[in-house]
Amino acid sequence: MASRHTLHLQKGFTLVELVTVIIVLGIVSIGVTSFIRSGVQIFNDVSERDELLSQSRFVIERLNRELRSSVPNSARVKLENGAQCIEFVPTIWATYYTRLPLAPSTERTVNTVELGDVNNQFSIANGDMAIVYPTDSNDVYDVNESKRRTILSCTDSGDGDCTTNDSAEHLAALTVDGAFADVSPASRLYIVRNAVSYCIRGGSMFRHQASIVQSQTTFTSGGTLMAENIVNDLANSELPFTVQNATLNRNSLIQVLLAFELNDEIINLSSDIHVPNVP
Repeated sequence: MASRHTLHLQKGFTLVELVTVIIVLGIVSIGVTSFIRSGVQIFNDVSERDELLSQSRFVIERLNRELRSSVPNSARVKLENGAQCIEFVPTIWATYYTRLPLAPSTERTVNTVELGDVNNQFSIANGDMAIVYPTDSNDVYDVNESKRRTILSCTDSGDGDCTTNDSAEHLAALTVDGAFADVSPASRLYIVRNAVSYCIRGGSMFRHQASIVQSQTTFTSGGTLMAENIVNDLANSELPFTVQNATLNRNSLIQVLLAFELNDEIINLSSDIHVPNVP
C-alpha cells in the first residue's frame, strides 16, 4: 500500500498538457512581441518626424532672419552642376544720409546720421562698402553700376569713432572711393561687408560666406551644414528657392519650398519670405 501511495504522489503532466502549455505560451509571446514591436515603431516614427520638423523649423527661421535683414533686391538664385544656391547681401548697418556725392562729381564725402551703437557692436572694417538705391541685383553686385562704393574712412566731430552720438550735429562723414549713380527717395544707405549663399546639393543644405562679386558662385563643396535629408528633385523643376522681383506695391519676395524625407517619412515645407527693407 505504501508503494502505491508513493507512485500516486509522483504522478506528472501528460504530453497533452505540456503541448497545450507550449502552444498557449507561444501565442502569448507572439502577442507581447507584436505589442512591443508596435510601440518601438511608433516611437521611431515620432522621433524621425520630430527630427525632420526640427531641421525644417531651424533652417526656415535662419533664412527668415537673414533674408529679412538683407539689402533690398540683393537676393538672386542660380542652378548649376546639380546644385541650387540663393545669394544675398546681409546689412551690417543701415542709416540715412544728408549729403551724397553724385556722378560725375569728384566729391567723395557722404554725410550720414551718426551710427548709434551703445553696445559697441559695430565698427567700420577694412573693405566695408556703402550701397545706395539698389533697384535690382545688378546694382548690388556690379560695381560698375556705381550704386556700391568702398568706404575708405569714417569720422565725426566727436571722438571720431562714428558709432556714438557724441558729435554736435549727430552726423558722421564717410569717405568713399567714388560718387554714386543715383539718390535714394528715402535717403537710405546700407553698409555691407560680404555675401551669403545657401546652397542645396546632394540632399543637404550648406551656408557659405564670400566676397561680393558680379558673377554668382554655385558652391559645390565646403560650407556650414544647415540641414540634411532634403529630397527636392532639382532636375525636374522642384526648385527650393524662387525670387519674385519687386513690384509697385511690394518689395521682392523669396519663395522657399523644401521637401524632407527620412525612412519614408516625408515633410513638405513652403514659406514666403518678404524683405521689408526699401532702397
